Amino acid sequence: MIRRWFTKKNKSLQAVLHTQSKETAAGLYAYDAADPDPVREISHFKSRLKDFGIEFSQLAASTPREPENRLQAIKVAEEIAGDPEMRNYFLTWKRLPLLHDERTLHQKLTMKKQREYITALTLIFIENYQVLLQYVPGTGGKH
Repeated sequence: MIRRWFTKKNKSLQAVLHTQSKETAAGLYAYDAADPDPVREISHFKSRLKDFGIEFSQLAASTPREPENRLQAIKVAEEIAGDPEMRNYFLTWKRLPLLHDERTLHQKLTMKKQREYITALTLIFIENYQVLLQYVPGTGGKH
């Protein structure tokens, strides 16, 4: 369904292995999935969003109004989080990989318009924030 093109930059793409640990690359406290503390989880999520140049307060304004657009953004975020190559690109370059649907350019336009929302969802799926997953429609609190 979706093909991906990655542009090669001067430096090579370094593999980023994600593990549930107490220490992240930025040296901040990582969320421990065994003990869901909403305050710690949200503060860690805010700090991760800042790494991507997004403020937590911007998310409400960047959320798609139409339910079908929201579900399409969730599918894009799940695909990025589920594919190791795209996930590594996302975590290394701190931006969304370029996706293209063969049939239409609709998904590419969705990615441009909803960049902040898709980035936030992708972080929620990659970091496996249990409390925040409960607020993502269509996931049932599980991913």
